[in-house]
Amino acid sequence: MAEVAQGGAPGVAGGRNAGAEGLLSGNGTGGRGRDADCAPERIWAMLNPVESEAVVNALRRWQCSFGFKSRRVHNVPATILDPYVRLILDRCLPSTVERALCSEPLDALLNAVIAVRTAVIDESLLRWAHSDGVLQLINVASGFDTRAWRLRWPARMRVFEIDSATVHAQKSAALGDIDTSCARAALVGGVFNLADVLRRAVAVGYDPSRPALWLVEDVVEYMLPAHTSQLFAAMADHCAPGSRLVASLSDVKLRDLLRRYGHTTHLVEEFEPPGIVLNRICAAGWHAEVILSGQLEDRFDVDLHNCLYLVHGTRL
Repeated sequence: MAEVAQGGAPGVAGGRNAGAEGLLSGNGTGGRGRDADCAPERIWAMLNPVESEAVVNALRRWQCSFGFKSRRVHNVPATILDPYVRLILDRCLPSTVERALCSEPLDALLNAVIAVRTAVIDESLLRWAHSDGVLQLINVASGFDTRAWRLRWPARMRVFEIDSATVHAQKSAALGDIDTSCARAALVGGVFNLADVLRRAVAVGYDPSRPALWLVEDVVEYMLPAHTSQLFAAMADHCAPGSRLVASLSDVKLRDLLRRYGHTTHLVEEFEPPGIVLNRICAAGWHAEVILSGQLEDRFDVDLHNCLYLVHGTRL
């Protein structure tokens, strides 16, 4: 069962789940005892649009575990293997919704985008952790990410996941009995109060005087431009030089495609091109470069329709 730290516990139990004071409140049951009998339909109905989109992204990762279509006749081998995400889907996603999502016109494109995005992010984080020895990761708006479970982290790795209380409760109910491959803390908060959350993260083991890894995956698309600048500035203010970041960006084309098919209407109207977002990241104190969609298409032999860009950055 997931451990919930009470009273400002100074550390995170190695290899287990833990919460921070005032973040995952409760009596240490991880939510399982309270809602184990909830049907997926009920859980799905209580999620807000961003939380439900996190479940949809989890579905795409599950589908990508079986490979995705390349531009040639053969299938590209699966770039990820995520058995843990199935437990989340069984809890949070009604079967009728899952069937509808798997048959929509954008299914193949979205699967390809998330498969490539996941593969490159996994590769980057593991390289920085193993080769560069950066042993703390902040996952901003982590959603139903399962990297704390499925990736082979170095010893003494700490992962700090930041998201809503609802996401953390459902994730704990689905995965709380399974040991992680690192020390993990689940912090309730979001992109708009990140500085406050990071100050509280110190109570569960985050060390802002040491380099950190930052993951900002599928987040910027939901933020106004000014808030994007504030986000990356807060990150820079709460980590040491040499910290690394990886962030995913999308082109306005993806937003328009999603809206054409009648969903994800909560994406912001003031959608900035990846180059402008890159400038905001650099102005916030990062040396950053963007991996273009075409580069990713060539590497993975898949048509992304210029919908995916990835940023690598280093704290100056």
